[in-house]
Amino acid sequence: MEQLIHSIVDSNWYLWFFGLFTCVILLLLRRGKDGQGDGSAIKPKLPPGSAGLPFIGETIRFLLDAKSSRRKFFDEHELRYGPIFRCNLFGRARAVVSVDPEFNKYVLQNEGRLFEAKYLASFRHLIGKYGLSAVQGELQRKLHGTAVNLLKHERLSSDFMDDIQDIFLAGMRKWEEQGDIPIQHKCNQASIIVLNLMAKKLLDLPPAEEMKDVYKAFDDFVGAVFSLPLNIPGTTYARGIQARGILLKRIHECIKERRQHPEVVRNDLLTKLLREGTFSDEIIADTIIFFVFAGVETSSMAMAFAVKYLTENPRALEELRAEHDALLKAKGKGNEKLTWNDYQSMKFVHCVINETLRLSSATVVLFREAKQDIKVKDFVIPKGWTVYAFLSATHVDEKYHYEADKFLPWRWQNKGQEILDEPCYMPFGRGGRLCPGLHLARFEIALFLHNFVTKFRWEALEVNHATHFPLPSMAKGFPIRLHSRADD
Repeated sequence: MEQLIHSIVDSNWYLWFFGLFTCVILLLLRRGKDGQGDGSAIKPKLPPGSAGLPFIGETIRFLLDAKSSRRKFFDEHELRYGPIFRCNLFGRARAVVSVDPEFNKYVLQNEGRLFEAKYLASFRHLIGKYGLSAVQGELQRKLHGTAVNLLKHERLSSDFMDDIQDIFLAGMRKWEEQGDIPIQHKCNQASIIVLNLMAKKLLDLPPAEEMKDVYKAFDDFVGAVFSLPLNIPGTTYARGIQARGILLKRIHECIKERRQHPEVVRNDLLTKLLREGTFSDEIIADTIIFFVFAGVETSSMAMAFAVKYLTENPRALEELRAEHDALLKAKGKGNEKLTWNDYQSMKFVHCVINETLRLSSATVVLFREAKQDIKVKDFVIPKGWTVYAFLSATHVDEKYHYEADKFLPWRWQNKGQEILDEPCYMPFGRGGRLCPGLHLARFEIALFLHNFVTKFRWEALEVNHATHFPLPSMAKGFPIRLHSRADD
């Protein structure tokens, strides 16, 4: 056997030589390609980092750290590798994590040109192939532009002001009857109020108690978006897929109804999309479903966490309550409903909203795929690699926000629209996929807080530990006991 091996090698020496020669030529050509065109040959290198364990990479470690700390995983990696590092997370070995605010801003602002959104298949299956997060190119720009136009400042005062207040007031009357409520708990309380609002404004549906099956589907769908993607009967994800089918059926029934009765005046998103005549029924249905998820999660989550933070910071609560008591007093008794001018006059409430979104934004991480080789500092992110832009990690970084782990709404005083340009604060993303409902979300949260702090005193019934991945959540829903201020 040994003699046979030697004879094969000896007889094919020219093949070995040719193979070695070819490898050398290819390496030289690659070096020339990666040079800067001035005769130098700079070999590109990947960002520093580690692949971690086979297949699972560092996912388990990341998830364990996320339960106890929002910065531990990132602090350790940043200390070792810098703010942009290679890391195998969520089954993607060819991935780079960024906690660099300037680079995150660069990634998001170059959407469609250098990078494109790339989410997990399980997420895309739920929101649909035409959901705003999933579409690319010209269709994404058209859908995004339509959504921005429908939800811009000018439309809020005319299309949303009265409906938001009516729904919030009706919901809070029920809360007062209950007394003890969990403010955040699987589409209870804050979520139910926002679900009622979104169903009204998207499809002109009546309140939840009149359409329990449809609202149960809303509930199951939203709960499944970030669940373990096991499409097995009985799992959260399977219930979400089933709920999507129920919602699609209801949306198509609404489309048919509007076409059969065009004389009925409606003021919902579906009617406006049909009037435009630009998009197919399938695109419209997926757009509505996406807004269910985006609209409910962003606003209701911020409302719940704002209550938690205000409970834990009596000084902030006192200042917010004083602002809104004074607003009501100036309006006079029996004139509780707010106007657009009232909303614009609020100052401290926007500090509370900014700080709540800094600490507990629904935009924890954004996924982008490089469309070409991207040079960053002295390394290269190759085409096809995923960039995880962890915006929430930047939000709680001491380098950019003093006492970053504390709820200090005063840090936002005397700051206006310029905060939307700060790369270390991007709760609604940035660039071509900037959340089109950001003004609506802030509007909803402000009106909610106004009504909540002027109508109730409350106390926490249990200490709740909050987690912030995949979305901010309080395990027990932050149960509180309400007391009507009318009794004071």
